[in-house]
Amino acid sequence: MNKKIRIVSLILAASVALAGCSMTGEEIAAISDSSASGEDLYSDRDYETDYDTDEAQYIELDGEGLTITSEGTYVISGAIDDGQLLIDAGEEDKIQLVLDGVDITSYDSAAIYILSADKVFITTEEGSVNHLTNTAGFAEDADSNEDAVIFSKADLTLNGEGTLIVSSADNGITSKDDLVITGGTYEIECQGHALQGKDLIAIADGVFDLTSGEDAIHGKNSDDAALGDVTINGGSFTITAGDDAVHSESDLLITDCSMNILSCEEGLEGNTVTITGGDIVINSKDDAINAAGSSASEFAEDASAYIDISGGTIDITCSGDGIDSNGSLTVSGGFITISGPDNGGNGSMDYNGSAEITGGTMIACGINGMAQNFTEAGQGSILIATELQQAGTKVMLSDKDGNEILSFEPGMSYSSILISSPELKQGETYVITAGTDTYEITLEDLICGQTEGMGGAMPGGIMPNGGGMPGGRMGDQRPQMPG
Repeated sequence: MNKKIRIVSLILAASVALAGCSMTGEEIAAISDSSASGEDLYSDRDYETDYDTDEAQYIELDGEGLTITSEGTYVISGAIDDGQLLIDAGEEDKIQLVLDGVDITSYDSAAIYILSADKVFITTEEGSVNHLTNTAGFAEDADSNEDAVIFSKADLTLNGEGTLIVSSADNGITSKDDLVITGGTYEIECQGHALQGKDLIAIADGVFDLTSGEDAIHGKNSDDAALGDVTINGGSFTITAGDDAVHSESDLLITDCSMNILSCEEGLEGNTVTITGGDIVINSKDDAINAAGSSASEFAEDASAYIDISGGTIDITCSGDGIDSNGSLTVSGGFITISGPDNGGNGSMDYNGSAEITGGTMIACGINGMAQNFTEAGQGSILIATELQQAGTKVMLSDKDGNEILSFEPGMSYSSILISSPELKQGETYVITAGTDTYEITLEDLICGQTEGMGGAMPGGIMPNGGGMPGGRMGDQRPQMPG
């Protein structure tokens, strides 16, 4: 669970107790559910896109820069050829910028620079298309530290029903406090990070097309390790990233979204990664989902790191590890498919602590050198080695009578298969088919592994718990030839 969310829950509970109020179990559960889903991160105003047309100030940009110094709602249209829209208001002022056909280009600074305010809301007007551009990077300025087309030193919320197109020689949108997005369409192409928040990034909705030279979504607070969380509650994402698609130096929470990561180094990375729902596709050159923790060594167990998957559909194609936790891994729901890696130095699943599956379905097909099974299971989990199979070769799990239970066509070559499903029952016999090869397995234990077929030995033998070592790497065990 997100650290900030956990603290909120404790404060709410304490407040209720101190006030001497009584609450029903349903009311307490509602608070808990809201915190776990990240809904408590958004205020009512974060969702508001309407404004009082009589009270709003309407400004047509005429090529020159503009400075706003007081609270209010400002409806902006027109263009700035080489300059910026600057907000320099009081520290308690709340400002709403409504972009209605804006085109702002800044050569070496932010197109919109929020220097001072309590909170700023940038709303794209329905049907509008707005362009913000930085063409040459950012001039070094110790006072401003600008590094993004929209650069804010105050809390920043983006919403609306229009389109915002951002092009940057460095970062796209940066907030040095919270960055909250509750709606709108965003097309960002940049050399740095596309969306960046120092204290928090919280996304409730929106359509995002992000192309970045570094991380597409980046949360980091160098001063406080407890901050820098990334929470995604909804939205539709198409991501091409030069580094991580979504990166949090603290906790990453995904509760619901549609996310298509076309290319990245690592897909979803945080100190912890929690996924409760969503439709997620990851194509990664390195690890697809990674709980990095804070340990100096990637090979040492880090108790602070974990991956927790309780729902969603996750489709992974990776050249590094598919799911990699420097601590523990827990799967209690969802439907997970993993293609890769196709090299022996990584595994479809990699963890330094324990790995438990109690629900959901996982089918992982990679190279057998570093393959791991779960260490604990509330349902059947089978790991076998096979002959090397080419990409696209169908894997099928059937019952002993030949009735198909599930199937998968991996997008990369493979020589190991991990299948865990609620359909797998202890004591029952199943058949796994990989191309023309067939393996019959009786689940004497819920965790069932194979030692034969590794290191060039012939596949086919099945031994419970990987020869008495549940969860062990297949490459750690010596091959055993039949007979």
